[in-house]
Amino acid sequence: MSLAEKIENPNESLVIPKWLNESKLKPLLAKDEPDYVRILQFTPVAAVPPGGNFTSVMLRVYLDLELNDGTKKRKSYVMKTALDSDKGGKGMNEFRYYHKEQQMYSTYLPAFEKLYREAGHPVQLNPKCLEIGEEEGNLYFIFEDLSAQGYQSVDRTKGIDMEHMRLSLRKLAELHAASVVYKDRHGPYPVDFEHGFAKKDNIQHSMRGFNVKAPDFKAAMTTWGMDEEYLRNFPTPDQYAKVCLESLNVDPKDFNVLTHGDFSATNLLYKYGEKGDLQEAYVLDFQICKWGSPAQDLLMMITISAEKGLRIKEFDNIVRIYWQYLIECLDILKYEKPYPQLRDLQSSLYKKNNTLYAFFCVMNHLTAHLLHVSKESNLHTIMSNNEVGRNFRTRMYTNPAYVEVIRELYPFYSNRGLFNFEDYDD
Repeated sequence: MSLAEKIENPNESLVIPKWLNESKLKPLLAKDEPDYVRILQFTPVAAVPPGGNFTSVMLRVYLDLELNDGTKKRKSYVMKTALDSDKGGKGMNEFRYYHKEQQMYSTYLPAFEKLYREAGHPVQLNPKCLEIGEEEGNLYFIFEDLSAQGYQSVDRTKGIDMEHMRLSLRKLAELHAASVVYKDRHGPYPVDFEHGFAKKDNIQHSMRGFNVKAPDFKAAMTTWGMDEEYLRNFPTPDQYAKVCLESLNVDPKDFNVLTHGDFSATNLLYKYGEKGDLQEAYVLDFQICKWGSPAQDLLMMITISAEKGLRIKEFDNIVRIYWQYLIECLDILKYEKPYPQLRDLQSSLYKKNNTLYAFFCVMNHLTAHLLHVSKESNLHTIMSNNEVGRNFRTRMYTNPAYVEVIRELYPFYSNRGLFNFEDYDD
């Protein structure tokens, strides 16, 4: 990127942390750009538009540099840090999401990539994390900015086609396979990886979100034109609490992996060639990883990110494609235990401990993904139990793009037993 190019800020309302200044980047620059003499201009902006990220502050930092040969260069980094405590950061810290991500970038992801290198099959799973630090009690991460190399995010409102889906599933299989082999060689993952969206000793957090959203969601359901049977089967608070707790149960007889936990196309960067041909992808955001069934990541990806017309039509095929990639990766890494069978993987999508990853996405993620950019698209507004919050949730749940999808998807999951919430009654 040349110094003459205008720097765009996709979210003018984002508050830049006060501690983020050019001094913060100087130690990294000394290693990354050893020929730089001084910083001419320091420009931090939002990295994504409103609604592009709900659980963190995502920034892109531009540095106009003077080099020791007198030439000038623009360098950029992507930076991630915690939300303010009153904007959702308190809950994120209670769940140790940032600490979990720190472990992923510092220990596990490098170890997974090492497994592939040692097998003679180099794989890069994620953008390089160049620095992890802490400011004002919050962790921050600095990553290489891959936008100059042709990597970009997709339009979350449109979803992805089968070409993007195949590449995404390949990256997911690479991650999952390495996590299984690593566990077999090094033992179980730490206790932080026993929870995802729900946490056994803090189920109240999940219930607060459900109790805020459920009234507006149920009211919107009456406008969708679905059979009343599906409306009657909406979970009670007690049933939803049990769905959350059940999601933490791991059946040792199943094939389990370190799931990404929040796997959707918005958490991938895709690389395109000069002719627009899709070439590669990297995975982002490892805050919600947990040990569990790969069905959880598959349900999220299909529910949230498959483009219109693919979710139901290609549902079983998407699972099969993932399974084929998974077997290939396990072969590469010389996995020594029995391989998962396709029939078992398909049936696992309907087990009680995986239901949360369909229902939570339908009620939470999918609504936000299908809504066009809006300054109200943030965790604080979505969770606010005031008129602004209620109006915004109603707008999400009655959005014509969402209604078009949910009118088919909700019955599809219900008819397959995923949304039979009476199963959770004692």
